[in-house]
Amino acid sequence: MNLVLFKALVKLHFVTPLGFLRLIYCFIREGLTLMSILRFTRYYYKHDIAFVSEGEKISYGELYSLAIRLTKVLKMRYGIDEGMRVGVLCRNHTVSALLLVALSRLGVHIRLLNTDIMSEKMDSLLKNKKMDYLIFDDELREKCLPAQLPCSSVSTQTIHELMGDKAKYEDVDLPHVWHGGEIAVLTGGSSGNYKEASRKTTLFQFLPPFFALLEDIKIQDYKSVFVVLPFYHGFGLGVLIIAMAMGKKICMSRHFHTEETLDLILEESVEVLPIVPTMLSRLWQAPESKSRMRSVKCIISGGDRLDKHLVDETHGVLGPVIYNLYGTSEAGFFMLATPADLEANEETTLGKPIRGVECDVRELRENGVGVLWVRSKWAMIGAKNQWQSTGDLMIRNEQGYFFHRGIAKNMVVCGGENVFPESVEMVINQHPDVAASKVFGVPDSDFGSVLNAIVELRDDAILTEEDLMVWLKPKLSRAEMPHRIEFKKLEVLSTGKRAKI
Repeated sequence: MNLVLFKALVKLHFVTPLGFLRLIYCFIREGLTLMSILRFTRYYYKHDIAFVSEGEKISYGELYSLAIRLTKVLKMRYGIDEGMRVGVLCRNHTVSALLLVALSRLGVHIRLLNTDIMSEKMDSLLKNKKMDYLIFDDELREKCLPAQLPCSSVSTQTIHELMGDKAKYEDVDLPHVWHGGEIAVLTGGSSGNYKEASRKTTLFQFLPPFFALLEDIKIQDYKSVFVVLPFYHGFGLGVLIIAMAMGKKICMSRHFHTEETLDLILEESVEVLPIVPTMLSRLWQAPESKSRMRSVKCIISGGDRLDKHLVDETHGVLGPVIYNLYGTSEAGFFMLATPADLEANEETTLGKPIRGVECDVRELRENGVGVLWVRSKWAMIGAKNQWQSTGDLMIRNEQGYFFHRGIAKNMVVCGGENVFPESVEMVINQHPDVAASKVFGVPDSDFGSVLNAIVELRDDAILTEEDLMVWLKPKLSRAEMPHRIEFKKLEVLSTGKRAKI
């Protein structure tokens, strides 16, 4: 353990004599669950603001009390018990965050469900995953749920109302559990092919990224975090748990709306902003965004490709504040680029592996591009310390920095040549009038397949297909050139990623 990390852990009370004893006591009382972490946080930040959500502010002392009450409601009113499988279909708000803590305390296996799933797929998913219970937001009922659910269910609105009765559950004793159940996010949300990536609901599962945030980002020095990414996204879930363990003020919103996000950043003086690049791009296009974002001291980009022009634009306004995170739901977050790394390279780098992770580029081609494989100590259950393919094409330079070159399964054969849509998107996004783009293959009678593109322009920008084609011609090979370009706003999922075409 180096000196920077040790000082950070001392500051957070984890390795002080009293802090260590309190942590052990919390584990004894609450088991190795998220509730034990919240109990520990309450010792040191009882009167500090924990959550800011929907106009309501809750302290860490209040949050722990609410979490215990919710645990009792789930146990006594609905019979939710250790070992059960419970699906959670919720947006980001206080009750949904408390559900993660309460279900962990009961030893439940949590399945975080994608709020972009339509009702027909949800019916199949609930049956295939053999859910015992489903907890959902009322606002998602019509869009996401089938008429007849294959399991018992309750809405978060109903749960919130039951939690208002403080006296009813005050004398209820909770059963002891040794550890929380699994918590699983479903990967493949943009493709519709869902797979589980499960981990235990303890802070120990998040120690490698936690240490990286302390050592490289020094997140312990900041006071407030805005969790704009949904909890069912691995990035959003990790930020929520780690921020809660450090006693930070956590701002949340059910939806990403540019104006509402900027208003909350300004009102709460948000310092840390974990975000997907598409969301960040849209924030910068809003009126007066520069003055409304002035409190932000650290932007953690993840979940999608970060374009160089967005790094330059952000650093030009706020200074060197962007950290680029890379990972997969299966392996977790395992690579990090600091602001200095991003500025030292002509194209956006994914950085280097964090402590406890090994990376290797295999199946190398003549140009040095290959498939990235990773071995991670905090990978999903069943894959810890095992080599696994990310499916992403990478190149590693002499300094050890990794650079993204596309997704292997997205390769399109155009006139006998292999092309990767993501590489073409990187070039298109360099145009000063382009906010984002999506490139995809379509069948063609002459070439087998060709590329088409959908391009989202920056506000008030005017650009024609012919002008963009002329600009692209010297930058792309003949096979990479789009045959058709359509200008329109790209559809963005709740994760901030662009929807599949």
